Amino acid sequence: MEQRNNKTYRRIVDAAEALFAERGYAGVSLPDIAGAVGMRHASLYYYVPNGKEQLYVDVMERSFRQHREGLTNAIIEAGDDFRAQIHAIAAWFATHRPIDLGRMVRSDMPELAPENARKLTEWSLDALRMPISAVIRNGIKKGHILVPDIDFAAMGLVALVQSIHNIPRTYLPDEDDVIKAAKAAADMLLDGWYRR
Repeated sequence: MEQRNNKTYRRIVDAAEALFAERGYAGVSLPDIAGAVGMRHASLYYYVPNGKEQLYVDVMERSFRQHREGLTNAIIEAGDDFRAQIHAIAAWFATHRPIDLGRMVRSDMPELAPENARKLTEWSLDALRMPISAVIRNGIKKGHILVPDIDFAAMGLVALVQSIHNIPRTYLPDEDDVIKAAKAAADMLLDGWYRR
């Protein structure tokens, strides 16, 4: 049976993704995941025969793929306007579960086999940095911005916009407020703080 196309396996991956996002790799056990999908721990091994690490890799691969596709589509739908593309990136991150890259680097990756850690690092950079770096590179080419390090700027935008998820929902009660805050954070980065 091809596990990735199995409905139960997809439910397991969905539950594992939510748990890993909340607690990190070390903070989640296979019994936690089994409980989240309402199955016995022993039954989980049928769907996850290679254990928690492979499940984590599968979860993160899917998450990075979804982010890459979503960011790329959002950028395309924004048209050719540079600020509209940056706002589309901000809105994407505002409306999707954040990826805690800091925790991944500091806590999750050291727990993984080196080959898996290397793969996840490459996937994260490809998924998050590449679409945004292309927008920044195009903005430089058109003379809209001057950025000395494109990749650093791309990941800085990711970190800044994803930080919106750390603001208590009492301040940003609905999705429109979250999107506005993410776009305002992106504008702050684009426009800077100094008076001109």
